[in-house]
Amino acid sequence: MRILPHIHKIGLVFLLALAVVLPSVARMGEAAAAEPDIQAEAAILIDADTGRVLWSKNGEERHYPASMTKMMTCLLGIQLMPPDAKVTISQAAASTEDLPLHIARGDVLTAEELMRGMMMVSDNGAAVAIAEHIDGSAAVFAERMNEKAQEIGMRDTHFANPNGLTDPNHYSTPHDMARLAQYAMKNPVFRDFVRQKERRVTWIAPSGKSLLAKNTNELLGRYEGMTGIKTGWTSAAGGCLAASAERQGVHLIAVLMKAPDETTRFSDMRKILDYGFASVTLVKGPTIKEASRQTFPTAA
Repeated sequence: MRILPHIHKIGLVFLLALAVVLPSVARMGEAAAAEPDIQAEAAILIDADTGRVLWSKNGEERHYPASMTKMMTCLLGIQLMPPDAKVTISQAAASTEDLPLHIARGDVLTAEELMRGMMMVSDNGAAVAIAEHIDGSAAVFAERMNEKAQEIGMRDTHFANPNGLTDPNHYSTPHDMARLAQYAMKNPVFRDFVRQKERRVTWIAPSGKSLLAKNTNELLGRYEGMTGIKTGWTSAAGGCLAASAERQGVHLIAVLMKAPDETTRFSDMRKILDYGFASVTLVKGPTIKEASRQTFPTAA
């Protein structure tokens, strides 16, 4: 599904290509819903298939991304670690602030279990352990994160750590976080990680250790079509949330940053997604034969 840009900007050849692969297209309705009134300082809504911006409030404004950072850490972990790789928790990881997985020095988990747990309960030490396993240190891994950010078009982002703990050199924008979310959600393993409401995470060592992880994204199972993605919160960043939802073939991604508290980020996100689903409609696209009968002026 796609949202078409203004028709006068599309050449005939491109339109024909769209018709081959896209029998249906999504577009903003003529009578769009009222724009969402949210408390977050910055937010954006995009079409998940094309990346087209549907609505924005200070979408290019820099803020701390908090634990939305872990989208990048998880994506790189999926790409660079076998799911059954054994990850040992170091002293540095075990002494990181905020460990809801209750990991301890010397614990061993598979890469998959550790990443699932990290994304569900937002464990900061787990992110450090993943970084160390891949690159030996969190600092070197952050360099890899920045390289990947440039590769996928994150134009105003810099990562200083793998977990999103506050650092003056660790920042992003709603638009860049949406670019990251759009890219990551194309990975089926990542999609499966972020859609789960709860799951029991198990350890290799100590043998028998496990924890029932409950996703910090309170919209999972409570908002129709919600498919992920990641929460974030620090006192400096405020409430952050990257969310993905799909209804009747329309797939949206929204990101908000600097909400006043942890609860408001969810009510704000509901408003943004409600606006998107009320404003975007799915329509049948033209066939090749129909498109070939039309001519359009080329862009100036």
